[in-house]
Amino acid sequence: MKTLLLLPVAAVILAFPHPAVPSTVLAGEHDWAVDAQHSSVVFKVKHANASWFQGTFDVVGGEVSLDPAKPEAGKVVLKIPVDSVDTNDKKRDDHLKNADFFNSKENPDITFASTKIAKKGDKLEVTGDLAMAGKSKSVTIEVEKTGEGEFYGKRQGFMTTFTIKRSDFGMTYGVDKNVLGDEVTLSIALEVVQPAKK
Repeated sequence: MKTLLLLPVAAVILAFPHPAVPSTVLAGEHDWAVDAQHSSVVFKVKHANASWFQGTFDVVGGEVSLDPAKPEAGKVVLKIPVDSVDTNDKKRDDHLKNADFFNSKENPDITFASTKIAKKGDKLEVTGDLAMAGKSKSVTIEVEKTGEGEFYGKRQGFMTTFTIKRSDFGMTYGVDKNVLGDEVTLSIALEVVQPAKK
């Protein structure tokens, strides 16, 4: 997993004077594209029933359509390439990509496609189909809007943390001997963008 360094704002602007924006053609004012450079997917799982081990997927893409006045008409589609998994150990990363886990040759992406969005207080309750390792399961997650701003286009941020069982997706390696936990917690932070009009 790559070490994250906190840099002064000025240094960030100098280092990235023109942030990349998605090439997706956006249809309307409520349609947003995921900015992969400013989004993250972090997972954690119990190792040997002792400590929490964390890793990341370094690439996430997709689209969000969301009208605050009609969230039920919205849509979320995400795609996470399995080959972007990063646990700071190449041997372990390669193991995660093989048939014991994700089998990335046959199932190169983790995907999520919403089927229902409902307002729940200040948050959104999003139900959708989560697919990985050749299996799909309906999940319901709570999503919080974290903010909005403008930097080379309008931007919004969203965050969710939820837990799944990897055995539901056929990944049972290490579960029976309690070497690797069945439950995996995912934290997804998205920054979505509407590129500035030229």
